[in-house]
Amino acid sequence: MTDLSIPSPHCDTLLVKPDWLDENGHMNVSFYSRAFDLGGEVFFRDCGIGWDYTREGFGTIFMTRCHFDFRRELMGGDPLLVTTRLIDWSPKLVHTYQALYHQDAGYFAASAEMLFIHVSFADRTSMEMSEQILARLEQIAAVHQMLPRPDNLGMQIEIRR
Repeated sequence: MTDLSIPSPHCDTLLVKPDWLDENGHMNVSFYSRAFDLGGEVFFRDCGIGWDYTREGFGTIFMTRCHFDFRRELMGGDPLLVTTRLIDWSPKLVHTYQALYHQDAGYFAASAEMLFIHVSFADRTSMEMSEQILARLEQIAAVHQMLPRPDNLGMQIEIRR
């Protein structure tokens, strides 16, 4: 388990791979999703609902909603830092906020706000997470709630006039 004595989001590092680039010469939108997925595994594993949990075959989580916010380009070979924060949770749902940074230059490149639902493999319907998972989510939430609220959390898509 992660040491949560100091408030901080869960983190992982990645590199922008050459095949993640598009014809504009920067990281393609589809690979932002991949980076958030890969970077979020540290968080989900700590909660007890990572890919190891999925491979056990009883349950998994499915994304039900996602909102990306792109701020700056990322190029091939750029080192990335992905942070994942727990925003809210219930017995069946997990709401996260992820931020993607250029690790060396330190700039904020993008974020993803996501809502996940816990699903049974037996009948593909929503089900409550185990008491152990819920207890861990409660521990993480207590720490992550001490962090400042992200400025772009809960933003709606609109044309400002």
